[in-house]
Parts: sequence; structure tokens; C-alpha cells
Amino acid sequence: MDEVRPNELRLAARVADALVYAAGLAGVIAGGVLFRNGELPFAVVAWMLTFVAGAALRLAAWASRAMAELLIRTARIEDTLDLIRSVPPGPSPEDQPGPGRMPDPYRRWGHH
Repeated sequence: MDEVRPNELRLAARVADALVYAAGLAGVIAGGVLFRNGELPFAVVAWMLTFVAGAALRLAAWASRAMAELLIRTARIEDTLDLIRSVPPGPSPEDQPGPGRMPDPYRRWGHH
């Protein structure tokens, strides 16, 4: 399975948003035609079904955007961790101040 990129998820969210409006328009038209023909119960069912479909699509768009943001933040965290791992370690315990040594004025060794 291929890795999903944040841009692909954002594109999927845009498509889902467009489908929300298409479902709403289809519901209005179908419900209006059914209502005009005297089929009020079927018109209400058509409106309810398209409302539920639009809400589900809106939720899918929101989830896609959230997942894209999580992927971006995860990549930034991984980059930061790689940078931190590439920095050489701090001073050794022998270099820390002890009896007879000057205290560290820059608090490099964690002593205050």
C-alpha cells in the first residue's frame, strides 16, 4: 500500500466538500419534484437521506483535513528528533562542578 501524502488528503477533503453541495442540490431537486407530485412522505425521506449523506461527507472532509495536519506535524516532529539526535552529547560527568571546582555560570550541567 502506498503512503498517503497530506496533499492527497487535502484534495480528498475538497472533493468531499464538493460532493456535499452536490448531495444537497440533488436532495432539494428530488424532494421538490416529489413534493410537487404530492408525495410528501417520499420528499421528506429524500431530504433526510441527502442531509445524512451530506453530513457524512462533511465529516469525512473534516477527518481528511485532520489526518493531513497530523501527518504534517508528525513529519515536523520526526525532523526535529533527527536534528536532536545529530547533536553531540553534552559534557561528561567528569566535567561537572564538584568540590573545589568553579560552579557553571551558564547552567550547562543542570545545577542552579
